[in-house]
Parts: sequence; C-alpha cells; structure tokens
Amino acid sequence: MDDVEKQNLQEGLVKTASGYFLLILIGSLLASLLGGAFGALIATISPEFVTSLFSLKPEDGSITRYAFTVGMIWGLFIGVGVSGFACLLTTAVKIIKLRIEHRKIDKNP
Repeated sequence: MDDVEKQNLQEGLVKTASGYFLLILIGSLLASLLGGAFGALIATISPEFVTSLFSLKPEDGSITRYAFTVGMIWGLFIGVGVSGFACLLTTAVKIIKLRIEHRKIDKNP
C-alpha cells in the first residue's frame, strides 16, 4: 500500500468517525426532546401521578416543567445508549468486512 492509499484510508476513517459522532449527538438530542415532550404530556394528563412519583409539593413550581426536565434527562440517557450501541454494531460490521476483503486480497496476489 503506497502513501496515497494510506492517506485516503486515514481520511475515510476520520470522516466515518466524525459521522458516527454526529449521529450519536443528533440522535441523543432528538431522544432528549422526545423524552421531555413525553414527560410534559404525562404531567398534563395526570399531574397527580407526577407529583406522587417525584414527591413534589404544589409550591415547588410547575409540575409540567419539572416532568419535561426529567423526561429530557432520561431521554438523553436512553438516546446516548441506543445511538452508541448502534454505532458499535456498525463499526463491528465494517471491521468484519475489512478483514474479509483483506483475506481475499491475500489469497489473490
């Protein structure tokens, strides 16, 4: 493998890694917003449930805002986990494909 091919391979790896990072970031933020919206919806439908779940008092402020915040936090955690796992699986598949291609090149000189 000459220097140009190595440089192209390295550039491709950097682009892939930055693409995965952006995928995780965007997916996590979207999951956070979805979790916040779900928390706010639950608080709107049943404020008694949210109050009893988090031991809130009426003077603590808006129950809906609190539920939105907690939903965003949980959505972020879940989004990061799911996105990271998906990227891990994609990376494993790419590594397997590279090994298979490398074996084919070695067998056919």
